[in-house]
Amino acid sequence: MPTSAPLKLVDSLNSAAESKRQARQGETSSTGSWRPITDQTIDWVFDALGQLYGVHWRRRCAEAGWGEQIGGEWVCFDATGEWGQALQHLSEAHVRCGLAAMNEAAAEAVAHGKTAWPPDSAMLFAKACRLRPEPLGLPSTEEAWRNVQEHAFAGKPFIHDAVAAAAEHVDMHNLRAASYHQLGEHRRQFMHYYASTNRDCVVERVARGESMRPRASLKHDGHRSQAELAERAGHERADRLVDDAGLPHTMNADQGLRSLRAALGRG
Repeated sequence: MPTSAPLKLVDSLNSAAESKRQARQGETSSTGSWRPITDQTIDWVFDALGQLYGVHWRRRCAEAGWGEQIGGEWVCFDATGEWGQALQHLSEAHVRCGLAAMNEAAAEAVAHGKTAWPPDSAMLFAKACRLRPEPLGLPSTEEAWRNVQEHAFAGKPFIHDAVAAAAEHVDMHNLRAASYHQLGEHRRQFMHYYASTNRDCVVERVARGESMRPRASLKHDGHRSQAELAERAGHERADRLVDDAGLPHTMNADQGLRSLRAALGRG
């Protein structure tokens, strides 16, 4: 569905979302920033990309037909509905992450004396909208993992409730005695629950507006039965295979059929 001309700055979106997140801190929300994309969201995206890329964005819009000529000047908006369709499966949290990714790529291009070019299509922008910690106000993955190690070895407090929530899935008892190879396994385990495509990972939960309060105390492997260890290992291996394959953790029937055909080499 076509949208109106750009209305607000992306900074307004970020500020409003952050204010709401802070107001809800300590509470569980069923929506959070997981609100679906609306025409107004697309307006925000167009306005933000216009500020980031300037004349290059206006030219791209004119070439692609994203907008119309008004008063002798090209006004950029989703006149074809392409952007609304490409982003309809995402949330406002995804959009903020996508805009942050565009900003980082533009800054890197400028730092190397290159021109920062806007996305060629709505689908390319959608691919940049992967949920990441920093745009959602969370510590980076490296900062979070370093904090987990400091907590395990030196007893330092967690720097964020989100880090503590993901660390629930790390066996601190075994981490303190881990070899270099085992340390890597602990890191992968933490990252799976901190920032991955796992629906229960921290970035997904924050985007949905869920509370980051600890869900349950974690008992170390010495107190687990062999059945519990085997079950946990099986689930973790399955989740890692899904992540490595770049597949979502939930799929509808059509998506499942396409994935099965691709795995069998039948297109």
